Formats: sequence, C-alpha cells, structure tokens
Amino acid sequence: MSLPEPKQAGYTIEDWKAWEGRWELINGVPFDMTPAPATEHQRVSVQLTLAIGNALEEARRAGKGGCEVFHAPVDLFLPHEESVYQPDLVVVCDPAKVTSQGIVGVPDLVVEILSPSTGIPEYLIVDPDQRVGLLLCLERGRYQEDARVEWGSMMALLGGSLSVTLG
Repeated sequence: MSLPEPKQAGYTIEDWKAWEGRWELINGVPFDMTPAPATEHQRVSVQLTLAIGNALEEARRAGKGGCEVFHAPVDLFLPHEESVYQPDLVVVCDPAKVTSQGIVGVPDLVVEILSPSTGIPEYLIVDPDQRVGLLLCLERGRYQEDARVEWGSMMALLGGSLSVTLG
C-alpha cells in the first residue's frame, strides 16, 4: 500500500486513520507492522498474557484492583504525541483509558518482546525515575545486557562509535 503525501513535515494521527494494514506512527514517522511476528514471539506473548491475566484476576478476587491486560494489536495513544503505538502487551488499571479505538493515556505497564529478527543491533532502555540506563546488544541472534549506566555517566552507543552522557 502506498502512503499519502504528508501535509506537513510528518504524518499525523488523522493520516494514520486512513491507512490500511497495521501501522505504528511514532513522532510522525510510519512503521509497517507486517509481517506478523515469529511463532516464538507469539508463544511468549500468549504465555505472558495468560500469566499477567491470571495474576490480575487473582488480585481482583482479593479486592486489589481492576486492571486489565491487552495484547497486540491494540493501539496506544499517549498524550501530547503525534504517535500511535502497538506494544506487545499493555496493562491498564484505569478503565477510563480504555476506549473503542484503543488505549488513550499512559498505561500502567507496557511489555515489548524483543525480536532478533528485526535486526536492531542495540536497544536502550532509560528509566529517568531510577536514573539508570540499560543497553541491550544483539549478539549471535540474542539480546544480551551490554551496559548498565548510572545518570550522569558516559555511555557508548552504536558499537562504540557514539559516546553520550546519560541524563
């Protein structure tokens, strides 16, 4: 499918609504979500969905919450962003965030299952509350922890070709 010409320096959620197929829109940049994930990715996704769903059900029976788990494809719209995400799993504890179009607002938990088949060589996870970064690198088809860096420390990215201070 061909994408329409952008009306401005990027695509908008209104543009995204007219597209066919499964697309993520991140800061105005479209990402095709096809082909479907590999079977191992799906196996892990189902297992996590069941485990989280069962734990949430137990918590509900114990009177501790009314959270709900959703699995891909589900659209996630974060506030003040021209983005539409499709994370693998999303847990939402505020029913007001669950709409017929997807999840609108910040969820309580997002799970992304890394797929080596995507070929992304580095995956940086930054936690500003804990003031730490975790760099995962693709090695022999598997993601391995490469570095855990505290806020204010220098971090090597892109195979060491780029150095940045975290935070």
